[in-house]
Amino acid sequence: MSPLSRALSGEHLSFDLGSQIEGLRRDEGFVRSGRAGRTLVKEGPFRLALTLIAEGVDVGTHHATSPMTLLPVRGRLHYRVGEEEFEIGEGEVLFFGPGHAQDIIALEETALLLTLATEDVVGG
Repeated sequence: MSPLSRALSGEHLSFDLGSQIEGLRRDEGFVRSGRAGRTLVKEGPFRLALTLIAEGVDVGTHHATSPMTLLPVRGRLHYRVGEEEFEIGEGEVLFFGPGHAQDIIALEETALLLTLATEDVVGG
């Protein structure tokens, strides 16, 4: 479905993650760089995105100004916090603050749900 024709907010949204992942696998960005994402929900300050990362792709460091969670629905990630190294896999949830998780690398093809809450602009 085209990004322009799908709802990003509403009282009820439902997603077939398997078909979403297959769509990302065919995405030109994934074919070219090994990384593709799709925003599933954008409601006020809340964001939910599905990201597909090819094995060995280095995502880098989380640079957003707000904390986030990562939930791999397929695959495994390696990451570092300070001098300590960790792995997270299917069904595990990682929470971290801005810049805390570094050197994020897919150990195999990995699909993950990313949630984050952006800062609301008050009186803008």
